[in-house]
Amino acid sequence: MKNFVSRLLMAALVGSGSTALAQYQPGLVSSNYGGIYRMLQNPSAVAGSRYKFQLVAVNGTSSVNSLYTKYISRGLFQTIQLPYSQSLSLPLRTLGSITDAPRTTSYSEILGPSLLFNVDGNQTLALHTRMRSFLYGSALPENLTEAYRNRLFYRKLQPSSGDFDVDLGHNSYGEVGLTYGLQVFDGKWHRLKIGATVRRIVGAQLSYLNARGNYAIIQNNGEVDKTLDITNLDYSLGQTTPRKDFSLGSVFSSAYGSGWGYDFGATYEIGKRTTGRGYNSETPMKDPRPAYWLRLSAALMNGGRINYPVGQTVAGSGRLTFEGQEDLEKFGNAPTDFLTAESSGSPQAYEPGRVALPRMIHLEADMRLARGFYVNGLLMNNLTSGASVRMPNMLIFTPRFEDEDVEFGLPISIIGTNRVAVGMSSRLGPLTLGFSDMGRLFSKKGDNRSSIVWIGFSVWKLRKRS
Repeated sequence: MKNFVSRLLMAALVGSGSTALAQYQPGLVSSNYGGIYRMLQNPSAVAGSRYKFQLVAVNGTSSVNSLYTKYISRGLFQTIQLPYSQSLSLPLRTLGSITDAPRTTSYSEILGPSLLFNVDGNQTLALHTRMRSFLYGSALPENLTEAYRNRLFYRKLQPSSGDFDVDLGHNSYGEVGLTYGLQVFDGKWHRLKIGATVRRIVGAQLSYLNARGNYAIIQNNGEVDKTLDITNLDYSLGQTTPRKDFSLGSVFSSAYGSGWGYDFGATYEIGKRTTGRGYNSETPMKDPRPAYWLRLSAALMNGGRINYPVGQTVAGSGRLTFEGQEDLEKFGNAPTDFLTAESSGSPQAYEPGRVALPRMIHLEADMRLARGFYVNGLLMNNLTSGASVRMPNMLIFTPRFEDEDVEFGLPISIIGTNRVAVGMSSRLGPLTLGFSDMGRLFSKKGDNRSSIVWIGFSVWKLRKRS
């Protein structure tokens, strides 16, 4: 398998990558039947769970731009498995950023086998496994990313020139998390739930790339023959231990970074118990169906830190000329080896040491307006600043219909201060499917902006009603 710095540099080439240290599946994470999915944005959600048990077999999530339709046979599915993908150039064409240029904010993750078990109606335990891959920083100019996505001989690619200044950070790791949820108080009109998750982080890798210079896309003879010329290039790149291939042994090896993470949450529900599809004060207290007209919750997410081993960093400068797509592909398939060979200096030690995880706070309000119909508001806000911020602040409004077996929502995400995305979230029996930005997913433009796409499969058993 190609190492993660290769992925980082390729991501720089296409102006995209992998980031978000929050469970970004708008709509799905607000559901009363989200179970494990909802737990990953607030651990108190499992307390008093409506499930007797829930097993998530697999769930894949990734940022994807509209070019996935062009490479659907391989690109989309390889993108979903990007945390440990063996192929780079094709799936990276389909990635994009959920934030507008010049920022790059995108990510992929695989939620592996995960189990939730309700102990006694009030207490719930859950175990989850995840592989996560994040990239964050600044993107290259759009016409440079277009040269790679659509190839240098793309007829509509116009000659251009300018400068670029890119700074990217990449992080990937696996985690195993244990969650405990407790329904502290279960009354006729009020319910209080708390929860906590402890996560063991393993197989962590950290990489960075800083590069600046000038570029020119030059038209040669004919309409499609073009050259990409990069001048005044000045770069440095660093990495901790690169992974040669994926195995359980490599994930738990001390050669990679490891650490601990934690999440805390609380949920307060207001509303009389329900039965059937109406209100009835005589309903038994253990009726597991939604029993509120207003649900308020808060969570502190992603506390903790990772301890990284010593790696190496190299720096270089000079000029790169790509005579057509074949040369560009050669660089793209092995950029680390290429740039290391170009470097005039010897590798130096890279010692990231202990790095704190970027903490976030999630604040949520969910209102029941009619039978099975809810409106949810979720604020995801960073508690860190500067280069350590992985996710932009978000405010997500989601009207949704939900039932035990079927759910449909239309999340409206306000990302940062200037981007609005309208998505779709659905749950049809055991299948979950959704995306965060319908406009970007079906756009023919194929630019760097993207949608988050997720697909998963789970099985469950609902608690019996008294």
